[in-house]
This record gives sequence, structure tokens and C-alpha cells, in this order.
Amino acid sequence: MIKKIIGTMTTGTLLLFCNILVGNDNITIAQRVADLADECVQKYPAANLISAGEYFHESRDKSWIIVDVRSKRERNVSHIPNAISKELFEMQKTGFKENLILVYCTVGCRSGAYSEELQDDGFNAFNLYGGILAWALEGGRFITPEGKSTNRVHVYSKKWSVLPPAFESVY
Repeated sequence: MIKKIIGTMTTGTLLLFCNILVGNDNITIAQRVADLADECVQKYPAANLISAGEYFHESRDKSWIIVDVRSKRERNVSHIPNAISKELFEMQKTGFKENLILVYCTVGCRSGAYSEELQDDGFNAFNLYGGILAWALEGGRFITPEGKSTNRVHVYSKKWSVLPPAFESVY
């Protein structure tokens, strides 16, 4: 079973944790993503964390609900496949009490706050460490609201425009 990560992850930990040691560009990007993600972990230390790589492994044999806490404007560019909005989750919340919940945003701050809230309400919620930036580094897919694959990702603002070269940042 997934365990809570204790303390703040360091850049080196993210590099090992996400298994992304594949070239200098990705290492530089990974270092920046780790720095941004660590800021969120410090703000929301009670949130259970899961890496994209660990989620990919765990989701093979477990039922997960994926919750995107980003704004509608951000979600209209792209989202993780099978994700639902925070608003939709809130409307159906009681039906998900027995599920594992993956919560994400751009880098993990907004999702960290919501993960803590869900945990306090008795949900088995996990904040996606590094958010969609780490998801992209792990080779995760994105889709448009129409369900088509895309490389465009809304990264909230220029500060978080830290995607691998195969992706296009939108902000």
C-alpha cells in the first residue's frame, strides 16, 4: 500500500522517485519541478503524497477517482484522462468514500490543500507530487475536454512553465 512521504522531498529524491534520469534537459526540468513541488509540500505537510510513477503502478489493480482542482479555464486546455473536476466530485462526494482519490493541480499546492481537506473528512486522498508537471515528466497523457490526445498543458502562470520539450505550456 502507498505510504505517506515524510518530510520534504529534495531534488535528488524526485529524480529517483520519478525515474526520470534520461538526459540533461529532463534533469534540469525535474530539478525545477522538485523545487516548486517542495514549496507545496511545506505548505501542506499533512497531505498524503504519491508520485506519478507510483500512481501508474498502483492504478493497475486499484480503483481510483482522479480529481482536477484547477480552474475551468485550465481544464479547458487539457486534463489527465478520466479526471473529474473538483465541482463534480463535490456533487458526488459521498459515493466516493471507499475509493482512493488522486488530487492534482499544476504543481501540488491547490491539490495539497484539497487533499488535506478530504483526508480530514475521512477520504483516502493523495496529492499528486509535482502535479501535472511531474505527470508530464513521467510521460503521462493529457486529453482535451473532447477526449483527444494533446501536448498542450495549462501551467497556471509563467513561473510554472516547466514542461518537457514534447509539451506546450499554456498560461
